[in-house]
This record gives sequence, C-alpha cells and structure tokens, in this order.
Amino acid sequence: MKILLMLLVFVVVMVSGCGQDNTESVYDKDQDQAGMDLNREGDGVREGDGPNFSRDQDDGMTMTDQNPNLLNTDNENHHSFSQDVQKAKDVISDAGYEPGSIWINGGEMNVTAQLEGHVTRNDREKAQKTLQQKLAKALPRYDINVDIQ
Repeated sequence: MKILLMLLVFVVVMVSGCGQDNTESVYDKDQDQAGMDLNREGDGVREGDGPNFSRDQDDGMTMTDQNPNLLNTDNENHHSFSQDVQKAKDVISDAGYEPGSIWINGGEMNVTAQLEGHVTRNDREKAQKTLQQKLAKALPRYDINVDIQ
C-alpha cells in the first residue's frame, strides 16, 4: 500500500511539472526584453546599440574592435621577432659581412657573421666590436652577442 501511494505521488509530481503554462511571463514568445520582434523577415539586423545592430555595422565596427580581450592581429605596428631578425641581417649585410644564424632568446640576440677569406685574430675582434656596436644601435632592445667566423 505504501509503495502504491508513493508511486501515485511520484506520478502526480511528474505530470504536474509538464503541464505548466508560463502565461505570467512579461514578454511574448516572439519578443526579446526590449520588446523587439525576433521573428521578422529581413537580414536579422536590428536597430539599436551594440555589436549586432545596424548603426554599429554602418560605422564599420566589428566584434574584434569592441572586445578588449581579443588580440589585435591586424595592426601593422605590432612587434614581430622575424622583423628584428631581418633588421639584424640587413645591418650585417650593410656592414659588408655575410649574415649567418641569428636567434633570439628572451632579451638576448645571438648573431653569427662570416668574413670572406683568411682573417687575422685582431681583424676578427675589430670586426666583431664594430658589428656589435652597429647592431646595438639598430636593435637597442636586445643584449647582442656577436660571433665572427
């Protein structure tokens, strides 16, 4: 008897939950909180304020322009290590040397350059010093280590 009574209460609770009618809702089913019709024909763009509204789309704004947490990848002024490596290669070439391997490790740039022909130790040290000064002037953000081969 207890099992039958518990089963009956369970069925009543289950059936009563399915029969709710949300007529107390302030909004109609076809409207959002602002009272705008969501099911209208057209392109789906509404008038108003925000990223998906026609006024902002006419101004050329996109979601990436408005969200400060997104990276700005289309900026031409953004820093790239490949630009620094290319700048170092240009400085080495302009100084009259053949650029070798260049790598960046944190705030340190390691540069290798080759001299043509047989060079004395004194000439190699002099070339290393002048090249290091030129690179430090061109790329002041790095501590530059130059190796002449």
